[in-house]
Parts: sequence; structure tokens; C-alpha cells
Amino acid sequence: MKIDSRILWLLLALILFVFGNSWEPGVGVDTATYGAVARDILTHGNWFRPKLAAQIFDPFVEHPYLVIWLQAISLKVWGPTALGINFTSSVLGIAGVIAFFAAIRRLIDENTAVLSVIALLTINVFMNFMSSGWLDMPMVAFVLIAFYFSTRISEEDGFLFVLLTGLFLSFAVLTKGVAALGIFPVMVFAGAQCKWKAKPLTIFSLGFFLPLIAFTWAHYQSEGFLFWRKYYISQFVFHNGEDAKTDAVGWSWYIRDALTHAHMVALLFIPGIVYLWKKGHRWIAVTAALEILIHVGAYAFSERHNRQYLLPIFPWLALGAGFLISVFWKINSERWSQGLFYLALTYFVAVSVLPVTVHTMSGAEIYDLLPVVRNSPIQDIYFEVTEVERQRGNMTSPYIAWYLQRNPVTFTASELPFISARLKDTEAILLARGSSYDSYLKNQDTVCGWNDAWILISTRENCATLDRKRTSANGYWRTKAAKPNSKVAGP
Repeated sequence: MKIDSRILWLLLALILFVFGNSWEPGVGVDTATYGAVARDILTHGNWFRPKLAAQIFDPFVEHPYLVIWLQAISLKVWGPTALGINFTSSVLGIAGVIAFFAAIRRLIDENTAVLSVIALLTINVFMNFMSSGWLDMPMVAFVLIAFYFSTRISEEDGFLFVLLTGLFLSFAVLTKGVAALGIFPVMVFAGAQCKWKAKPLTIFSLGFFLPLIAFTWAHYQSEGFLFWRKYYISQFVFHNGEDAKTDAVGWSWYIRDALTHAHMVALLFIPGIVYLWKKGHRWIAVTAALEILIHVGAYAFSERHNRQYLLPIFPWLALGAGFLISVFWKINSERWSQGLFYLALTYFVAVSVLPVTVHTMSGAEIYDLLPVVRNSPIQDIYFEVTEVERQRGNMTSPYIAWYLQRNPVTFTASELPFISARLKDTEAILLARGSSYDSYLKNQDTVCGWNDAWILISTRENCATLDRKRTSANGYWRTKAAKPNSKVAGP
């Protein structure tokens, strides 16, 4: 990839946009899950049997492990922080956008490339995923990088680029498995670039299948079972209709949400594709159209209506919109790229200085209890689940594992009396407020912390050294560590 001033300005702009306020602790439930799983790899050193905790996503077979391995390496470098778990998606997301720019510039022109990137940056959801620990952005990035390499197949070193195209498409599959639908239109485009000749297609196949075979074989040798079999059960048996969201408009939710988040970029896509076809860029138009159609076909009728399913189509929507705009508007690429940098710099400084929050914190009430457990002997935290939640996972366990850095342990309501009667200094119980469990607040000797959502109880020895005070910072009851022998305040 040629490093010139336009790419440099775009790269710097993306870094500033993506890493603004990256030191904030807030993460979402999926990011907390992947973070806890990645940290388990570092803790136990088992790269082929990651888990969230004992008997919770144990083993973790929701997705292949490539990006989770990269996240584990990131946590090793940056520590168990939001920056550490978001870093992989951020870096790969930036690389994907730069590759997308370079591919469009090679295939069409620089004017279209700059306008397409600008159109993509206006889609807030896309940018949000670049600052998260979700696996969707790395998957999309690998597809975009593969697309860039496929544009260079006709060069002198074409066989190398055929191999790299296959490798990065394979990496997309090793990131999110069957969700990597975007690989197929790029495969078609790469095949056309190869002129469907046997030798380059064979090299492509080697690049694509060898990483998948290597992962499958190494996993089987390590764990003694076929990863893809348990992955299939996880994706298509456990995660079925119970994840569905009611939607009065049925299959059109995908198109509706794309319009909601992409706005004018989505509206300009179809006329943009028509102009691409008319101007002779037919394989690009076919690839972009297939990307939209394959994702609409897969997710419009899905029982799960999740926003991350829109992510793979946003770059292609931006391509159609960018080309349409470029037909009628020629810009100075250098100045606009430089302008993006200065805009990003202004944003970065503003969010760093002003009292604004960039990353929303989910599970804040659990994070609120961190001062209680940080210096305590507590290692295991029990929390209530139903039998279904015990089998399928629960939204509480990732926050316990990530924010509190303790082992989440499940129990059902009938098991609570047995657990509380035998509680050890290394254990605590997290109980939901607004239920019969509020009666536990009456026994202040065993209440270590509480807020509007949760009560944390443990042994008298653990709770006796805590000074529990109310703070009006966010309306929660906070618990702060106190000096030994300090008087314990009542609830």
C-alpha cells in the first residue's frame, strides 16, 4: 500500500476519532464477555479452551478464537482496561477503512475514495464499533483488507495478492464464523480478477482453507472435540427464537434500521450503484450489490434483530453514495483529507478537556461495587439465574468477571439458603434490589455494599472493615474501603 499524504491524513484522523477518551472504563455486555474470556486465556494459558468462568461459557464456543487471541495479547500489553479490550477492534477497524480507501482509489479514483470514506465516517454506529471490543469490526476489517488485496491480483506479483486475499477472508471466518457472509461477494470479485483461471484460484483456495484447517486440527488435538460441531449447536440451537425481538414490520427491520443509521448514505446507494454500472465499473457494482443482498437475505428474516448485523453493509453503502456524489462534485483530495484530520484533532481535544462521556458504561451498578472487592479476600461472587440462563449465559456474569475481576458463580433461588449458610471469606453473594432480597439490608454485619440495583453480602469479617457512605455523585449507594477498626455505618 502506497503511503502518501492523503492516506497519512486519513490515518491520523481515524486514530484521533477512534481513540478519543479511550481511557474511559465503560464497556458493553459483549465487550465485557470477550474481555473476560481473553483474560481467562492469559490467566490459565489455555488458548484452545477459553472460558468466562467455571461452567459459564465453559468452553467458549460462541465464535472462533482468532480475534479473542489478539485481544488477549492486547490485554497483556495494556492491562485489563477498556483500552486493552477495545484496542484490537480499533486498530483493525482503522486498517480496514484505510484498505477500503486504497481499494476504491485503485479501482475508480481518489475523488470517489475520499468521498466514500467521508460518507462512511458519518455513520455513527460504524464509528462506535471501532471503539468497542465487539468482534464484528475485526471481521469487517478483514473483509475490506481482502478486498484491497483482490484489487491487486492483476499486478506482476498477483499470486501473492491472491494468497493474501484468501488468507484475510479466512481470518474473517476465524473471527465470527458463519456471520462472515461478506466474504462471498469478495470471493466473486477475486475470481473475476483471476479471470477464473485454475492456478490463481488454487492459490486462493490454499490461502483460505489452510488457516481453517490448521485451527480445526490444533483445537481438536488440544481439546479432543471438533470445534465446529459445538459452535453449530451454540449458534443454531441455544441462540434461537428466545433471542428474537418482536417487530411489527417483520422482515423489513433490516432495511429500516439501515436507513435509520445510515440516513442519506443509504438512500444514495441504489442510484450510486446504477451509475457505477453505467460508467463501466461493473464488477465493483456487482460486488457492492451482492454485499447488500446477501446480508439482507440472511438477517431480514433472522429471529435476532441486532444492530451489529448492519455493520458489514455500511462500507458498501458508503461506496455507492461516494461514487454518486463524485460524479457531480470534484474535491481537492489533499485539502479534504487534511480537513478531516483537523476536525478529528478538534474532536479529540474537546472530548479530552470537556466533561463529556464518549463510551457509555453498561453494568455501572456492578462497577460501582469495585471498591468493596478490590482489596478483599473475595474471589467467588454468586448471583442468581434461572435454569435457562444457566445454560445460555447471563448478562450479569461478564460484568462480575470484567469489572470486579472475580469469578462469577451461578445459583438458583432454591439454592440461596444453602449457599448463604455456608458462605466463606473468599465468597460473596450479589442479590438484586427491588425484591424480597431487600430484607438482607437489615443485617448490616453481612452487607458489604449496596446501590439502587444490587446488594453484596459476605461474611462479617469481610464487611466489618468497610465504611459505607452515601454519595450523590450518581444517585447510587457507594461503598468505600475504610481503615481497619473504623466504625461501620448502618444501611
